[in-house]
Formats: sequence, structure tokens, C-alpha cells
Amino acid sequence: MKYTIENKNILITGGSSGIGKATALMAKAEGAIVGIISNSQAELDAMPDEFKKYLADIRNPEQTVYAVDTFVADTGSLDMLVNSAGVSLWKDFLDMDEAFWDVIFDVNVKGTFQVTQAATRHMVKKKSGFILNISSMSGVKSGMPGASAYTASKWAVVGFSRNLHLELKQHGIKVACLCPGSTKTIMHEKANTPNQDKMLDPEDIARTILFMLSAPDKGHIQLLTQPAFFEEWR
Repeated sequence: MKYTIENKNILITGGSSGIGKATALMAKAEGAIVGIISNSQAELDAMPDEFKKYLADIRNPEQTVYAVDTFVADTGSLDMLVNSAGVSLWKDFLDMDEAFWDVIFDVNVKGTFQVTQAATRHMVKKKSGFILNISSMSGVKSGMPGASAYTASKWAVVGFSRNLHLELKQHGIKVACLCPGSTKTIMHEKANTPNQDKMLDPEDIARTILFMLSAPDKGHIQLLTQPAFFEEWR
């Protein structure tokens, strides 16, 4: 039996770039009705017109709620949420200040919370839904020098996801978390990071996301890691 996301209403944060964009394009090709939230109007404009597009900064609760509510009004329901928006910033611990820490946590943790809560209010009404949060391999293992704030935020996403599943399953809502390894993105290109030719492509992650979203109703993949082949598990 082939499981599918055809005709599902899926909202993706960070859906105009990187993993989020790859997921949006792939989900649309599979017949889903796809909405994307982005804080970049230029990137939204560059996406095909068949997508539902919403400009919002997920750190802003009013913008976030408006984007989610508008998607539901435009499509009639919200079946699945993919929280792909995030920031990857690096700085030596002794050089960090509060503002640097706050930017990472405001996007990666608080932003994920705000979008999820807005979406959950709609899913509870229909007693079904699927929430997939994108964390990182840094959320299940040690990261690297300069990544203590980023790693802490990704551990927070994993913990949030696992506990939220316990809270929401009574409403028929599944919560899952995917932890990708090093993925070839603009950030790595700008930083000239080593081993880019061996890194995962956003499409590699997108295929895993669609696999998780299309799992049978009685099954549930709660936490899945996807390191790049060259990465050492530690």
C-alpha cells in the first residue's frame, strides 16, 4: 500500500529557502496544498504562484498567528505543519552576548513554539494533525566549538517535540522531530565549510520529511536522525 500526502493542507515555515523550500516543492509535486511562511518577501515572490504565501517573522506572535489563521481561512483546514525555519549562527562562547543568544533562541525555539501553538488551536478542533519540527544532529549529540547556543536551541526543539507529543496525542495530533546532519545550504557556501561535496542536499531531507508525513495513521516516527554519511556519530 502506498501512503500519500495528496490533498493534505501543509504549512511550512522557512518554506522559501533551504530544506523548507525543497520540502514545499516536493510536497506540491505529490499533490499537497502547500502554504509557506517566510520573512523574505523577495524569496516568497520567487516561489511559484501555486503556493499559498505568507510574509511573517515567526518571532512576532501577531504576524505568526495571522499567517496560520489566514492559511486555514484560505484552504479550509490545517492537516500538517513543518517547522523548518531556523538560524545557524556560530560564535565563541566567551565572545557571546545576550543579544546573540536571544536571536538564536527567539527563532529556533520561541518561533517554533509560537507557530506550533497557533497551528495546534486549529488541529484540536478537528481532532487530528501532524506537527514535524526540524531540529539537528546537534540536538542529539555534541556540536562543535562555537555552536553552544545553536546546539542548546536544537536540544530544546527535541525536548519540546517529545513532550508535546504526550500532551497532544489525546487530541489525535502527532508530533515528530527530524534531526538532519550537515546539509549543503547558503550558510555553508558563504563560510566555505569543508566537505560540502559530501553533505546532504536539502532534497535528501525533504524526501525524509515526506516519508514521515505519509506514515500510516496507526504508526508514528517520533524522533529520526539523518546524519550525512561522512559524519561520525559521537
